[in-house]
Amino acid sequence: MIVMEKMKLALGTASEQKRRYLEEVLAEMGIEADIFPVAVESGISEQPMTSDETKQGSVNRAAAALAAADQPDCALGIEVGYHPVEEDKYEIFCWATVTDHSGSCISQRSHGFIMPEFHQEKMRQGLNLGDHVKEYFKMDADPVVQYVAEMIRGRKPFITNAIKYALIFYLRKGEY
Repeated sequence: MIVMEKMKLALGTASEQKRRYLEEVLAEMGIEADIFPVAVESGISEQPMTSDETKQGSVNRAAAALAAADQPDCALGIEVGYHPVEEDKYEIFCWATVTDHSGSCISQRSHGFIMPEFHQEKMRQGLNLGDHVKEYFKMDADPVVQYVAEMIRGRKPFITNAIKYALIFYLRKGEY
């Protein structure tokens, strides 16, 4: 078991949104940490289309952040991606990886969500989903549609889910 008074955590992205999500998870878990965002490359495509590629992006980001930050205890890489799950259907999910100088590298995947047909069509056309997610908000004012639209745009449930799993398995090695 790893016990730290206050963790020094390098975050493999300069995204304020992902930093806020991490801060929320840390607060929910009762973990004190200083977060040091580091703009690093994922080393994969901008829109990863398999679980393996997405996982590799999170590993690459964690490793690059660990190397770039000033003496962190550990580093976290986050990567959101897509994966075919049925004929012509894709799910959205996230991989998070925690690594440290001892060589520990823990990767965990969030739950997946099969996206609505609007998003499926954009994926089948080979379009970057991020360029079109705002269009979905305008399609229907139904609260459920709006919730799904925000879930896919902000990706919060996937990112926070993967971060929680990765931190649990990293901090409680061997217990889970």
